[in-house]
Amino acid sequence: MNDDDYGNLLLRPLDTGAPDGPSKIDVAKAMKDGLRVRRVRAWSSAAAVAGVAVAITGGVLVLRPPAPQTPPALPADPALPTACTPSMLPMGDAKSASVNAGDPSGTYLVGTSEPVDGGDHDVLVWRNGKLVAAVPQKSPKVAMEDINASGIAVGSTVAGNTEPYALHDGEITRMKGTGNPVAINDAGVVAGDTEGARSGSVPQRWSSWDAEPELMVLPDGMTEGQAFDITEDGTILTALGSRAASALYLWHADGSIERIAPPKAAPGKEAEVRAIAIHFGWVYAEVASSVRGSAGFGAAVSALHRYEPGSRTWQKLNDDRYVVQVPAVQRRGGGFIQDAPVVYVGDQILRLPKLEKYEDDSFGVTFISEDARVVAGSNMSGIAAERPVVPIIWRCD
Repeated sequence: MNDDDYGNLLLRPLDTGAPDGPSKIDVAKAMKDGLRVRRVRAWSSAAAVAGVAVAITGGVLVLRPPAPQTPPALPADPALPTACTPSMLPMGDAKSASVNAGDPSGTYLVGTSEPVDGGDHDVLVWRNGKLVAAVPQKSPKVAMEDINASGIAVGSTVAGNTEPYALHDGEITRMKGTGNPVAINDAGVVAGDTEGARSGSVPQRWSSWDAEPELMVLPDGMTEGQAFDITEDGTILTALGSRAASALYLWHADGSIERIAPPKAAPGKEAEVRAIAIHFGWVYAEVASSVRGSAGFGAAVSALHRYEPGSRTWQKLNDDRYVVQVPAVQRRGGGFIQDAPVVYVGDQILRLPKLEKYEDDSFGVTFISEDARVVAGSNMSGIAAERPVVPIIWRCD
């Protein structure tokens, strides 16, 4: 109501007709109280207007250009070692051996003796650089692809039908299901995939080496895929595809899946991504930018990138995938050899000293610990079938 209406309402008790006697209403007091209330209401209205003005002023301030956004928090990379010392790992009775993988701390390493076609393929396990197991094989022959902090290793057959196997308590045991395991975390969860003769493979996981496998439920439009690595929280890096599309996905421990959007490509081009491995909390991947609708990876030199899942951040590391090594599962095409071994530590390059043996030394780096203090690989000098493969460990400070 307005002020006049309020005054009428306040004085309405006076409108009682002709009084029978002296008025019981103190007219002077009523008028005085009415004026006081009117002043209070006027002050309140002014304050309200002032409040609206402040709010509007605040709105105007919000409309100013926003302050630069704080970059997303990214996991810290390990410090780049200042010095590394190479040494040959003991091989027992074997004359040749390779290192395949290690647990995140670098305490355990797993490898293969005589790792050439027709070789013994015995499973070798090192702990803190010392040979602690040499498990002979007859048939079928198995190559272990990964090992965890409990010394449990997983892998698959190297010939014939692909079958999963685990090394535990000094014994090699057939795992349940079919296909090949490629990674195991310290909790014992195993990542791998099926391998069908008539259809494409599908990622799968085992809750432990002796559990039944669980198939990944593929998203719409995807018909097949492979697993590449697993994190300590059970997230599995997968590559899925169909005749029409392909993409990388994270298969989380709760069963949910998350597509990894590729990095932005130049106008008129498409970015195609190929998984490599997970290190230091990042997904390392090969990225090729090709002309839209062209033939994919053959159309351009593949660059090396890495992706941080928490912030969905992509970083480009270099313009050529085959310059600096990123340890990865050999069965997935990971790794290569080079004259001088170099490997990524986060986004920095660690140049490793050679353990020289022949004039044509060639080095493959197949493992780096999460703190970058233990690195392992092999010297594959010359023709591997004619010259022994030498297993190497680098200890870094």
